[in-house]
Amino acid sequence: MPFESKVYNYNLPKTSIKQTPYKDPNLSKLLIADTKKIIDFDNLSTIIKKPSLFILNKSQVQSVRILSKKTSGGKIEVFILDIQSTFIAKCLIKSTDKKILNKKYELKNFNFEIIGIVNDTYVIKFNIPVTEIINSYGQIPLPPYIKDDSSKYEYYNNQFAEGGFSVASPTAGLHFTNQQINKLTIQGHKFIFINLDVNIDTFKPITERYLEDHKIHKENYQISKNDFEIILNAKNSNIDIYCIGTTSLRAIESAYVTGELSSSTDYFIYPDTKINIPNYLITNFHAPNSSLLSIVDCIYGSQWKDLYNFAIDSELKFLSFGDAVLFNVNE
Repeated sequence: MPFESKVYNYNLPKTSIKQTPYKDPNLSKLLIADTKKIIDFDNLSTIIKKPSLFILNKSQVQSVRILSKKTSGGKIEVFILDIQSTFIAKCLIKSTDKKILNKKYELKNFNFEIIGIVNDTYVIKFNIPVTEIINSYGQIPLPPYIKDDSSKYEYYNNQFAEGGFSVASPTAGLHFTNQQINKLTIQGHKFIFINLDVNIDTFKPITERYLEDHKIHKENYQISKNDFEIILNAKNSNIDIYCIGTTSLRAIESAYVTGELSSSTDYFIYPDTKINIPNYLITNFHAPNSSLLSIVDCIYGSQWKDLYNFAIDSELKFLSFGDAVLFNVNE
């Protein structure tokens, strides 16, 4: 029997969407789903068994949003989704003119030509290297529901972010400072840093009637063989494993199911999917109609909506800069 997608719609007040980042992530809130207790992230060590193992996504958000002006007049925005070679990238283009194959653009700082069109994305050939454009003219892309402000950019990357090519942040990691990670490590806990490059389609809402008809985004991931063995040994030793964010969960489950430690995944976790690795998931509160709510449904069950309403009533904050919830995956 197919899964109806309408169950993933809920009323999210605008006032519950946090527009500004926590300057001190330790002051962000964590809702423990089982007990509905709310704690500060600074007190995480008081509720976890020692030792525990944490899996975090270290992929870095790149400055892929390019705002410029055409020499002929008018604004243009180029959003780089994927670098395909030194001068070629898959992009989104926002401008008022008609965008057609082989069209050439002359901008203030660089030029480009459309050499391919796939649905609403464009394959672009630039006259200078793509990485130079990103480094010289790009800015961090904040989510569409957060008011753009350059003062927020530095807070949209995890403190431990390193390498990778994400166009959106694995935001559950924003709650973990390097200082807190060091403190927990000294206490005997273990941290594994994997890489899954977050695609812009993470914001794509489910529009089809059934979950099975929703095309989930494909994302590249890498997990070292040594780290994967540490994770499996922890699992076999009954050590509690925490996935920090749905991206970490999708990457580690993809690796477990396929045996591929470096690949791309469009693994869709449905409400009846078996979760194999983590005992716990820490994740932010997701937007209405998000495919990520299927993961929440899988782990917590259909009562997730009551939990979300409780969080709203408790004045917890939602989405990228908001608070988080701790789920027990074993239930």
